[in-house]
Amino acid sequence: MLSPECEELYNPGMQEPPLREMRSSIGFDDRDAAHVRSLASLATPAIPALVDRFYQQLMQQERTRAIFTGRERQIQQLRDTLTPWLREVFHRVDEKTYHEKRRRIASAHVRAGVPQYCLVAGMELIYQELDRRARDAGIPDAAEKLQSLRKLLAIELAVMLEGYKESYSEQVRKVERSAVQEKLTRAKHLAEIGQLAASLAHEIKNPLAGISGAIQIIRDAMASDDPHQPIVTEMLGQIGRLDATVKDLLQYARPTPPRAAWVALDEVVTRVLTVMQEEPSLQRVRIAYGRALTDTTVYADDAQIEQLLMNLILNAAHASDDGGVIDLSIASNGNHVRLIVKDQGKGMASEVRERAFEPFFTTKAKGTGLGLTICRRIAEVHGGDIELESGLRKGTTVTVTLPYSSTDKDPTARR
Repeated sequence: MLSPECEELYNPGMQEPPLREMRSSIGFDDRDAAHVRSLASLATPAIPALVDRFYQQLMQQERTRAIFTGRERQIQQLRDTLTPWLREVFHRVDEKTYHEKRRRIASAHVRAGVPQYCLVAGMELIYQELDRRARDAGIPDAAEKLQSLRKLLAIELAVMLEGYKESYSEQVRKVERSAVQEKLTRAKHLAEIGQLAASLAHEIKNPLAGISGAIQIIRDAMASDDPHQPIVTEMLGQIGRLDATVKDLLQYARPTPPRAAWVALDEVVTRVLTVMQEEPSLQRVRIAYGRALTDTTVYADDAQIEQLLMNLILNAAHASDDGGVIDLSIASNGNHVRLIVKDQGKGMASEVRERAFEPFFTTKAKGTGLGLTICRRIAEVHGGDIELESGLRKGTTVTVTLPYSSTDKDPTARR
């Protein structure tokens, strides 16, 4: 057991039972504390060389060299934490700051990206260097004193590794907090945009219907050979575009909750391709689709999945060159089904890809910029997600992942 004096010197943080139990299991006692103190006169002058050797060894490894992008500045910062610690190992320690100082070293290493094994290697290097110096100096009972030092270094290492764990945990918590904050900000932003979109759509929809009706009456009253017929027809076509935009706004602002039932995705795909075969955008591309060989039945809203698929196919067609191919496939993956739409079109730059799901963001001359936003919402309300991979001149792949069942119904009951 440690004496009260030794407790004060080498047994700080007694409020932490795991550390106390470790000292007891290692067998670091009053005699060991005295042995370590007796090495101070040998160790203190050697500290600069010990620190140099540690970082020289560190920089010989390719992995750690890659970490230190601002080498001298980063290493100097680490020296500023390691050197005081080494001095304190052989002298009186301040119990109040013991854990804080060691956690500071661990935190500095974590921030710099130094892996834990380097700390373990560093402790061994310190021991080896002092072992050599003690034996060269002919210190009495060197082996016994060095064994005490090894025990203390093991304790120090354990405390610092705990500091590593705390620092890593804090990093994870920061990432999680940032992700949650980002989701909350996005949700608030989308809610505000949704309110605005609903107001705009409501104000536009009724007058637009009145204008469309009036123009149709005018068109019907015209003679078939009236020279203004093409103009009126074009006006109705533009009104139709506006009406489609208003419908997108309303759907975005006031999404309909899914009315789920068991739906076979391959049947939905076949039906959508049949309905869209006269779509002008699809006349200049080819869609390659092979029916899935596995069960693709999911518990979902048939109409919403149709809309999601139509949006993705139209996006792919608009991005494709004449004669381009759109690959459409369905694959089961454990408890999920993946719907994949891949084109060979112009692709997206990274800054466009990052904003692709933002409402009202579009690079098209025509369009509301709500297509992918609505697709993501449909995927998410079904308990799934949507991912987009794209690069300039490399085409775009959109993958929608849907669970077999996003409700409490038994997925084994699929038909």
